[in-house]
Amino acid sequence: MSHLVEWDAWSARWDAQQAGYLPDREQQFALMLTVVERVVGSPGRFVDLACGPGAISARAIARFPEAEVIGVDLDPFLLEMARQTVAGARFAAADLREPGWDDVLGDAPVDAVCSATALHYLAPTELAEVAQVLARRIRPGGVFLNADTMLLGPSEVPRLDAIAVQLRDEIWSASHASGIEDWQGWWTAAGEEPAFAELLAQRAQLVINRPKSREITLTDTLESFRKAGFAEVAVLGQVADKHLFAAIR
Repeated sequence: MSHLVEWDAWSARWDAQQAGYLPDREQQFALMLTVVERVVGSPGRFVDLACGPGAISARAIARFPEAEVIGVDLDPFLLEMARQTVAGARFAAADLREPGWDDVLGDAPVDAVCSATALHYLAPTELAEVAQVLARRIRPGGVFLNADTMLLGPSEVPRLDAIAVQLRDEIWSASHASGIEDWQGWWTAAGEEPAFAELLAQRAQLVINRPKSREITLTDTLESFRKAGFAEVAVLGQVADKHLFAAIR
């Protein structure tokens, strides 16, 4: 199938679509990797968590060519895109909501874990469990970074939370009004590509978006990583309700 598909073109189209939701996406990725370097130097083992088609993996390999880079995701279609377009990384299927998902990482400790625009699909209790797993897998002095949308706290700061969400929606609306493809448009186009039929059928069989009690808040994230035993937990950057969250083990 791979010879029938222009995987690189689909990957570039994915990057463009994602930039509609995170206009400073490339700068965020670069900043994340800079923080990794400042905290751990050149990482020996680097994990791209909920990696999708491997956007962070590709940039990590370029930045740290000697690192062992492992991408982890549930989606078989996006994992195949990663395998077809990102050389030098290993990609593994795992559901972060299931016990033992970290078996795919092997036994050795991890120096750095990065994620972007993905972990918001977890429920607060699931995020807390992921934080506990990461606390076991990241070596002392290692680092976790996540660039994602998170509510400020609708029950804690309702007016500020509402403003942050409005600002985020305005950023997204402006991007899509300028002609940038949105999430649904990208997946609709992928569904029209015959070569993707088998992978998309496999994807459809997975319960990727389970119902959850409520959205993750910034407080959930801070408390989850503090309770998991991370030594330093903080927000390094924020635009509207998009945060760059960091935790040093």
